[in-house]
Amino acid sequence: MRNAGAPAPRLFAFGLGYSAMRLAEQLLEAGGWRVAGTVRDPARAEALRARGVEAFVFSDAVEPDWGEALAGSTHILASAPPDDGGDPALRAAKIAMAHSVVSIQACVYLSTTGIYGDRSGAWVDESYEPRPTRQRSRRRVLAEAQWRAFGGRIGRPVAVLRLAGIYGPGRSPFQALRDGTA
Repeated sequence: MRNAGAPAPRLFAFGLGYSAMRLAEQLLEAGGWRVAGTVRDPARAEALRARGVEAFVFSDAVEPDWGEALAGSTHILASAPPDDGGDPALRAAKIAMAHSVVSIQACVYLSTTGIYGDRSGAWVDESYEPRPTRQRSRRRVLAEAQWRAFGGRIGRPVAVLRLAGIYGPGRSPFQALRDGTA
């Protein structure tokens, strides 16, 4: 329960894509939350601002003032795809987040079950050692480790959620087959 004079909790999402936006919409609909995050397209940032989301453009050419962007954030959600060096958002904003540790309560990193590799149809769970076979999954393993290490340094919990797939309107394996992108 929040104190009467305390500011509303604030989610900051690195990568306001499909999954992060579903969560953001739920929080905004429930009320009592502020939502902020990054997008790559300035037009998308404007559209999100019109919906009450504090959107910051983050691209190779533009980097937000991380102190301003993260100010007052109580929860961090990382959903942007990693590169060969791991999570680019964590690299870019790590110092500002470390200074925001007073307000940050927890971090969540969205990963993939692809980190387990091909197990020939066998069941796996969180206790199984990652054996990624694809480059994008190896990047996720690295980013997971980076987020856990960061959480350890600032003394805050980091939850890693390994998603099996991202489904929704126009986002399913059947749609990918129809589109020829499976």
